[in-house]
Amino acid sequence: MLNVLIVALLLAQQEKPPDKCALSGTVVDSVTGVPLGKVDLQLEPTDRNDVAVTKSDAQGHFSLVDVTPGSYHLRAERSGYLKSTYGARRAEGSGPMLRLDAGQKIDQLTFKLVPSAVIAGTVRDADGEPMEGAHVVLSRFSYEYGSYRIEGYDSVDTNDRGEYRFARLASGKYYVGAEPSSDVFSAVDHSVAPPTEVSVATLYPGVTNAAAAVPIEVTPGRHAENMDIKMVRTRAFRVSGRVVNLPGSARMTLALRDAKNPGIWDLPLRTSTQNADGDFELRGVPPGAWELKVSGKSLHGRASVVVGEADVDGVRVELTAGADLKLRVTEEGSDKASFTDSELGYFLTSNGREGFGSWEPGGERFTIRNVPPDHYVLKLEGTELRKFYVKSVIAGSNDILADGLTIAGGDPVMVGVVLGADGGFLQGVVRDKDGQPVAGATVLLAPDQRMRADRYVDTTSDVNGHYEFPAISPGGYRLFGWGDVEPKAWNDPEFLKGCEDLSQALTIGSGERKTADLRAVDRSGAK
Repeated sequence: MLNVLIVALLLAQQEKPPDKCALSGTVVDSVTGVPLGKVDLQLEPTDRNDVAVTKSDAQGHFSLVDVTPGSYHLRAERSGYLKSTYGARRAEGSGPMLRLDAGQKIDQLTFKLVPSAVIAGTVRDADGEPMEGAHVVLSRFSYEYGSYRIEGYDSVDTNDRGEYRFARLASGKYYVGAEPSSDVFSAVDHSVAPPTEVSVATLYPGVTNAAAAVPIEVTPGRHAENMDIKMVRTRAFRVSGRVVNLPGSARMTLALRDAKNPGIWDLPLRTSTQNADGDFELRGVPPGAWELKVSGKSLHGRASVVVGEADVDGVRVELTAGADLKLRVTEEGSDKASFTDSELGYFLTSNGREGFGSWEPGGERFTIRNVPPDHYVLKLEGTELRKFYVKSVIAGSNDILADGLTIAGGDPVMVGVVLGADGGFLQGVVRDKDGQPVAGATVLLAPDQRMRADRYVDTTSDVNGHYEFPAISPGGYRLFGWGDVEPKAWNDPEFLKGCEDLSQALTIGSGERKTADLRAVDRSGAK
């Protein structure tokens, strides 16, 4: 009987759920230190979808109770402030992970919420009249996909008084530009006579070239008002030509985009083919370097067009078929792999701004239909890459990870993706100059083969300064750490060169586990 009671007691102890946790603290304005009420807080687990929420009281105090042990990110949001993660050095940063052990209670946290900045102004035409419905684009420098360039960040249309306003902005330098808008997406000019002058896309304070634009710098809580833009008016010309290989009597739409500033402007000039021969004409085209594109369900074409001081005739756009791209993903040493879309996804892009992704509704898993001819970069992402690393991506005899992927015609392209399970593991602690752990530091593991963009991995240290990299591709690396750094600044080779003497050289072998502590460097990376 005694043995039965002991067994029952042991089973009861085994089935007893872990003790719940608690978390409390105060939310304050990062500039003034004033406590903030009415702040919505979310405690988001890193491995589940159940989010614990609460709201701060008038004294800025908040408490979260009955929390399941685990790893979390604490986020906060309030009107007039940037949505932020606890411990993040920048509003857009991921912030350190909070680890709650069974029965643990963390109190006296201070969550500093950053007041958002505002940029606002009025758009006027060349005659000084307010422009209603002008499309205003907010841009900033980006380091995505290996290059440093201006990219669109947000956009809005002006109201009836020509006014625009961008709120909830983080600190930084921004560019603002306006372009004439139309309520009709495929509007085509059918005037009796083509316009001789047109308003063109204009950047603050009134220039057409991004190199001459003046950035608007904002700090936490700053309202940069009266950032007015007067549209530039210039001579306009006609561009005409023919779309070759037009299927039957189908009409196709052509789009003309600014080739020098492709990441800024949203609205191209558009026209349609006029007849079965594929003849087309674009009116009101200002001088500049342009890219002309035409796309259909299965055919694509493009051509470069330079407009100087005269009409441009005889432009030829040849249509070619897109290709279907099929990804076959396997684990090394196995003929198959089973992943959900949330565990492993992809992004195929030719310019870093647009492309094909696994999130597209109605698409076949790991099959990309009708990819236009171009040169592409393929990026794999997802939680599965915490257990595996991408060992190889091969199409025929081409190493896509090293050389990219060129689509030249309509033949199907088979891409073999092999995931390696023998990755290395690296962990350590980030410390400051006094040897204290640094929470929220950015840690980068950069490959010795700097052109291998797929092997750059970064993470954020937790509240104890700890970081880790699972499933590392075997090879040579350098380890960098920053207390504060502009996101993806390391995509600029010159930036990394300036940090080489502060990094550590490492070699990670197959299945090898290593520990490397490092000192955080204070360097923003801003240009």
